[in-house]
Amino acid sequence: MQTYFLPLGLALSLLISLLIPEPGVFLKELGVIPWCVVVIFFVNGYQTELKELPRDRSFVYALSVTAFICLFVSPILGLVTANFLQLGLGLTLGLLVKSAVPSTLSTCIVMTKLAGGKGTWALMMTVIINIIGVFSIPFMLDLTASENINFAIEPLVLLQKLVLLVLCPFIAGFMFKKLGLFSPQHPFLTYLPSTMVIIAVWLSLSASAEILYQISISSLGKIVLATIIVHFGLMLMAIAAAKLLPIDSAAQVAVALTASQKTLPVAVSILASFDQPVGDAVLFCVLFHFIQLFADAALLPKLKRFYRLDQA
Repeated sequence: MQTYFLPLGLALSLLISLLIPEPGVFLKELGVIPWCVVVIFFVNGYQTELKELPRDRSFVYALSVTAFICLFVSPILGLVTANFLQLGLGLTLGLLVKSAVPSTLSTCIVMTKLAGGKGTWALMMTVIINIIGVFSIPFMLDLTASENINFAIEPLVLLQKLVLLVLCPFIAGFMFKKLGLFSPQHPFLTYLPSTMVIIAVWLSLSASAEILYQISISSLGKIVLATIIVHFGLMLMAIAAAKLLPIDSAAQVAVALTASQKTLPVAVSILASFDQPVGDAVLFCVLFHFIQLFADAALLPKLKRFYRLDQA
């Protein structure tokens, strides 16, 4: 059930935003989206266990390579792809934001385990890369997006918002865990972040419903192609780089998936912070999430065979 909860919820949010956008517009104007993001990262902080952090040098090598590909190579690849496909302003913004954000916090870990990889490595790399991403995203977006969209991005302003929406709630959640009021694996906490993502996407899409009706078939095709280029381009780079590291096959799986999978909550929070009609950009991010989710799910058995983990 947990595997399908987010995809089904996102599909439902898209349908509702197109049919009856008014409730979503009303809630967005009340400022609900930032609070959704705060809840997501508060729960993520609450569920993080630092005792699981690997101490060996090989993990540091893997983390460095994964973070570099995910946070610094990815935005450049996104910019090249946007220019190559000649995307419109909204879709370009969506691609550049999605390319700049860090690894997804839940799917990456689950899929790494299903592929026979080191889930603990995927977990800790994802947490650390999300923290680093708070500081890298504003400046990478300023580098890639400033000349390609119709409004200015102020890196320091965006950095301040990300610190308040992502980093501070994460730290607060981690500290709150010491009170021991709930188990980090409580079912309510398991579904709460996904629920907040669904709500944030619903409100963002509702506010730009008119733009969504204007999305053409050719634009949808470009979204699919751009996602394939960026996601699998990053994965191939990560696979090649991981082969050069002093790590085993299970750790290489963690690097490949963590470097290439992109988070949705941070992307939505960034787009919401621009206070612009960004429905097509949000749609790009949602479709990117769907494509990477289902493509990687189909790819897991092949990854397992490629790394010979099916024989373990």
